[in-house]
Amino acid sequence: MSPTHLIVNLRNEHAQMRDMLDSVRRVGISTPDGQRQLKKARQLIVDHLHHEDTHLYPALRGNPQTQPLANEYANEMQELSREILAFFDGMEREHDDLVFARGFGKVMGALNKRWTREEVRLYPAYDAHCGDKLAAAG
Repeated sequence: MSPTHLIVNLRNEHAQMRDMLDSVRRVGISTPDGQRQLKKARQLIVDHLHHEDTHLYPALRGNPQTQPLANEYANEMQELSREILAFFDGMEREHDDLVFARGFGKVMGALNKRWTREEVRLYPAYDAHCGDKLAAAG
């Protein structure tokens, strides 16, 4: 079974977020470019969360086989989202690269772990149980 358009887009968003965050790290938070890129990275994450909340989780919740998994991941993401967005909001006023590096490492660790879990478990569940049904209905 091939991945659905939604899953391909979500995976691409993961790659874009990784690239943008790596770019922020390279140029440094204390630079104007770093601050601009940080805002872009935050927006990419907010948009990705919105896509999951409006497309992925409702579809998974609509299938009895994937409903518990959807609830588990959505609940976990609510807490993680608060932490991630708090980091970004705090960094908009931060100009110390060392403070940024510490927070950045923590956030990137959490994001990479989450992205891996989504790509290994959540997205395949969507493709197996929801993707074809939604495509057939559409």
